[in-house]
Amino acid sequence: AMKPILNPGTIIGFSFTKPFGYNGDFFIIEKIYQKYVSSDTRYRKWDEFFHRLPAAIAVVNRKKLAIEILQQLNANAAGKEKTVLILGSGPVTEVHEYLKENGASNRLVFDLLDLDQRAIEYAKSKNREFLSCMRFMNQNVIRFVPDRSYDLIWSAGLFDYFKDKHFVFMVKKFYEHILPGGEMIIGNFNVENPSRKIMEVLGDWFLYHRSEEELVGFARQAGIPSDKIRVVTEPLGIN
Repeated sequence: AMKPILNPGTIIGFSFTKPFGYNGDFFIIEKIYQKYVSSDTRYRKWDEFFHRLPAAIAVVNRKKLAIEILQQLNANAAGKEKTVLILGSGPVTEVHEYLKENGASNRLVFDLLDLDQRAIEYAKSKNREFLSCMRFMNQNVIRFVPDRSYDLIWSAGLFDYFKDKHFVFMVKKFYEHILPGGEMIIGNFNVENPSRKIMEVLGDWFLYHRSEEELVGFARQAGIPSDKIRVVTEPLGIN
């Protein structure tokens, strides 16, 4: 009964069929950000329905959170250059929107890492007016070794595809590349995700959902002192 909508012309179908070969690719994230709705009247309501899912709203919320964090970092730059590393950078929409609003006063430079060259090409095209403050790297995040340290390391939607041991390994690895006074912000879907079943059954979209206690535990396993760890959420508490 559901087969007709499970095609790349709908967001749920795009997730199910995986035209780029993996879940959560840059294009589906961009479709969520842009509130894409199919022009085909047979599928339009399915896309409208998708955008009302709490998980989809939470993804948009985390973009807003990223922009606020970038704005605050820039406000604290005091005329000095600040370095930002984004792991699993995807469409780079949060940076694009930040620079659209703050380009004239921007003091941030970005290293943008993604395994999918298609994501990088899309992001370069989208951000062509801002490429002077961006460096794109097409590398595997697990093997990637930074050549500098950062004021901010951000990853919104990559770590909830990692097994626990890889999560801890990555936190420990990148924590060593944070400048004094800097921070690393890692996003993950909460176990309290009311959209989980529909994501998994209709979208064939599986994540490692984690509680706040698990995230704190991972940070401690990575050797980070308890007083340096905190969990924040977007307004719905899903990311």
